[in-house]
Amino acid sequence: MPADPLTLYDRLMAIKPVGLSANAWTVRANLNRNVLSDIRRRGAAQHDTVEKLLAAIGVTFAEFEAGQRAAEQEPPDRRPFLALRGPDRPRDVPIVGTALCSDIRLPDSDEPVQVEAMEMQMDDVIDYARRPLTLDHKRDIYALYFRGVSMAPRYEPGELGYVDPNRPPSTGDYVVAQMRRPDGDGERIFTVIAKRLVRQSASYYEFEQFNPASTFRVPRSAVAHLHRIIPWDELVTF
Repeated sequence: MPADPLTLYDRLMAIKPVGLSANAWTVRANLNRNVLSDIRRRGAAQHDTVEKLLAAIGVTFAEFEAGQRAAEQEPPDRRPFLALRGPDRPRDVPIVGTALCSDIRLPDSDEPVQVEAMEMQMDDVIDYARRPLTLDHKRDIYALYFRGVSMAPRYEPGELGYVDPNRPPSTGDYVVAQMRRPDGDGERIFTVIAKRLVRQSASYYEFEQFNPASTFRVPRSAVAHLHRIIPWDELVTF
């Protein structure tokens, strides 16, 4: 016997990526911040509104409908919609400590560029995030909270991001770059920047931030590690 149908609001909440707040989702979809509350109250929404919400997390309407049909044939504890964020998923992804720090001056830069940076302590685990089903095979991922507004509305302050330290980033990916500088006889990581990678060469990386809007280059020699931020469409599963 088919399970009771899920409401539209339930279906949307079931595929909302872990760490993406409802507020940030509506902003990313360029919709009114109250739209999800309205859907919950009314139990319905215009088709284009749903499509905008889905597109903001990389899901097509066809995939959404296919997931719904599969879900309605399963008992509640086996509904595939809930595989991403259900209570049975382990909470074992370390969230590393981050804090907003001041704008930084870029290495080897003659012109001052206002680049918003964060402090990040890899050995300071402040909590653990739930592991999405799609990341079961990635055991070295970590998560962080975004600070500041330099990447809004793509990433809002306080939003959680999952980071893969092993997959090399490609042009167009959002990344965490760990910046280094000399310290005595060695070197140390002094700050990190979370930006969009727009170009890379043998000698530099070029990054983009949204607020204030700018692109800037950083010598490869100044970047100790470049880690790929996992996009939301890779965290969503049916």
